[in-house]
Amino acid sequence: MLVNNAIQFLNKIRDLRLLKMISTAISLDRRLYSEIKIPKTQVINELTLMVSGNETSKSKGFHNQHYIAAVVEYYPNLGSNPLQSIQNNLPIYEDIIHNVSQYDVDILVFPEAGLTGVTLPDDRKEIRPFLTEIPSPESKTIPCFTKYCSTVLNKLSCAARLHHMYVVVNLPEIEYCKTEEDDACPEDLAYYYNTNVVFDREGRIVARYRKFNLFREFGFNHTQPSELCTFDTDFGVRFGMFICFDIMFEDPAARLIRETGVKDVIYSTAWFSEIPLLTADSVQAGWAYTNDVNLIASGYSMPAMSGGGSGIYAGRDGPLVMVMPDRPGTQIIVSRVLKRKFPDSECQSKKCSIDSSYRTFVSDYLVLPYGKENSAPSSNRPSDLRFFTDNSFRNFYVKTMRSEDPDADQDDTLTATFAYERDGFECAMTVSWRNENNNETTDYNMFGYSGTRSFGGFMDAHIETCGLTAYKPAAASAAVVYYDPPKDLVTITAIAITARSPDLGTLPIPSTLDARSYPLTNDHYTFSKRTVTVGKRKMLEVNMELSKPVANLITFGIYKLPQPLAR
Repeated sequence: MLVNNAIQFLNKIRDLRLLKMISTAISLDRRLYSEIKIPKTQVINELTLMVSGNETSKSKGFHNQHYIAAVVEYYPNLGSNPLQSIQNNLPIYEDIIHNVSQYDVDILVFPEAGLTGVTLPDDRKEIRPFLTEIPSPESKTIPCFTKYCSTVLNKLSCAARLHHMYVVVNLPEIEYCKTEEDDACPEDLAYYYNTNVVFDREGRIVARYRKFNLFREFGFNHTQPSELCTFDTDFGVRFGMFICFDIMFEDPAARLIRETGVKDVIYSTAWFSEIPLLTADSVQAGWAYTNDVNLIASGYSMPAMSGGGSGIYAGRDGPLVMVMPDRPGTQIIVSRVLKRKFPDSECQSKKCSIDSSYRTFVSDYLVLPYGKENSAPSSNRPSDLRFFTDNSFRNFYVKTMRSEDPDADQDDTLTATFAYERDGFECAMTVSWRNENNNETTDYNMFGYSGTRSFGGFMDAHIETCGLTAYKPAAASAAVVYYDPPKDLVTITAIAITARSPDLGTLPIPSTLDARSYPLTNDHYTFSKRTVTVGKRKMLEVNMELSKPVANLITFGIYKLPQPLAR
């Protein structure tokens, strides 16, 4: 009855300003458009231009100290093939966009491969049917009103326009080419890209980024050279953007920050976590901390295969909210984010009261389960979360953390030291802990490594790392493992690590992990880097220290991001 009354009311007064409020209240869907005697295209067009308070809210958004970001930790509804998966997931995406609109979200980010799933064919002939041609941002195309655009672009554009928010979606893209015009044009006359596309509040394509560092995506191409993608918003923030494995390398992720100066970054990922140093949220938090940028990260959820991990991070102010799923399911994360052009504001992202203009918020962040699969799990149910193992860890130089005072009494503070040097990389570490059980506890390993490792068996890279971990690799290698943290961990009271490297250009990040599979919050450690002169040689010096005791520590260390040996 409520739906029918709303339809009759709209048809009678033809006041489109009320449509969004009513549609939110009654979940107005495509079926109901046919009953409204106003053309659908006009409804959508007028909605974004005439909805009550629209222009006022845009003005407030531009001058406000915060914006509202949302990311989706997405568990896909997979079909028998990627095309079927797209058909399954597209209406869910539309529904999620509708649901988050009630929180005044400015920008919503979906993960890598959320529409298609991560299991894609290697054969290009099998890939081609589910690829989408994406117009360039320069064309200012609004697919909602463009007949030649694909169904998926049309529906996502209309959803972004209807609900008046920026929407970031990952799609497999096709770009046609001609061999007579392009010497690198493939034999099948097309490039296949892993692409992020951004729709603005009007449903217009305003940005397109093609992934550069592919991970086992054998049928796809990458651009030459890499793209540095940025886009501006009507709420006064310029975003950079990259995808998944890109975060690990100088090009394009670190170069994006250095060359464009962006302070807010969109990150879509289908990350498969690797223990002990490269779990999803740990990498996201560490990268945001080192670069001191806001990172808006959306992850593909598949915990049984080590997939998942999303968050919104405020640089050196630490994570605002994170999710590391141990159950299959979709979650929507919403948070206020402090704009970086207000660095001296007394109102900090995690502490200030909510602006009255954001009346729908009841806290600074929300984590919203979505769908029936995300109902509250039984507390007795074991975790589904698994991790890939870092096989290069077997090559690390490892020293068991042992007290230098074997006669220490109960509750004394014990200390161990560690040093490592190879190929110019130097590391020194001191660890202190509380002797709570006369040293009859789980052993920690202090480690250092400078050398080559493989990523997925298809890329070799040079890494440098140094730190402390309670993780111990199993005797037999396995693709994915269940990691049950030790129950008898000691309280680590202090850690001080200094690492020096002759490689001045590669980005170091802090890598931390607690027994809940989350990184430590920023108030637990300090991390800094500088260039120093040792003899006649300049070196990058990195210092990392624990700021307060931790009783559930799994990993604490410095990880210099990889240098590919070849592409």
